[in-house]
Amino acid sequence: MKPAVRLAGALLLAFVASTITARAQVPYTQGTVTRVVLLSIIPGHSDALYADLKKNVVPLWEAEKSAGLILDYSLFLNQTSSGPNDWDLGYTLSYKNMAALDGLPDRVYERRMKQYGSKEDEQKVLEKRVETAKVVSSSLLRGITLR
Repeated sequence: MKPAVRLAGALLLAFVASTITARAQVPYTQGTVTRVVLLSIIPGHSDALYADLKKNVVPLWEAEKSAGLILDYSLFLNQTSSGPNDWDLGYTLSYKNMAALDGLPDRVYERRMKQYGSKEDEQKVLEKRVETAKVVSSSLLRGITLR
């Protein structure tokens, strides 16, 4: 009986040690999540795009930030274009973690309707927006901190 108890104890100790060691082998801790979107502005439409961003998009992002739905946002320009198919303008939206994305459309809906007035009015703005720029890429990035 004692050998069986010792064997069970040794196996349990080995399992616990391997679990702790496995966690310690990951060389980083996970951080914030950032959506990066790169846009190509349709020639001649930059003024319309900037006006739309200022009137509609930034106020919505500010409302989301105030509500704690996003941590922050930023806009940036490409200063080293590699050709006509490259991106011109980009933006980021930063979230606390992946869980912050769960159910996000439902949590943003009320703020969108407050910004645009109705689904129909929002649709009209979106239809104009696609005439000013096209998405070159959209990526979801996870920040890490090395251990």
